[in-house]
Amino acid sequence: MIGDACVFALTQIANEFSCEHGELVTRRAGPDIACQSARRQKQCSCAYEHLKQAGLNAFEYEDDLMQVPHGVWVKIQFGGLLGLQKALLGKNENNVENITSVIQALHTEYSEIESFPYMNIVPDMEQYRVRRRRK
Repeated sequence: MIGDACVFALTQIANEFSCEHGELVTRRAGPDIACQSARRQKQCSCAYEHLKQAGLNAFEYEDDLMQVPHGVWVKIQFGGLLGLQKALLGKNENNVENITSVIQALHTEYSEIESFPYMNIVPDMEQYRVRRRRK
């Protein structure tokens, strides 16, 4: 069964982060990650919206796919998840072994995830170094 698209698909397609509910699928546009849990997908989407807003504000962009450079989206997703992992689980690592555990920790510690100080994660987004593609 193919589930809804994962909002953190970019991190998993790069094979740097993983999630127990993510499954690699092929869609018309190419490879994608499908979430096999509708409940978790909803929780991740909510968390991502807050990370995205904090990141876009910090990088001084509006939410427009045509205007925001790809590198900014990468910094928001990768740096945002790494920052959440560090803040919630105390792990200061270069990857996330299970995105679900990070999002679960967010929901456990903050019953209203809007109350998490997402702006505190911005330095992790800014410091994340986008890897250059090799030819």
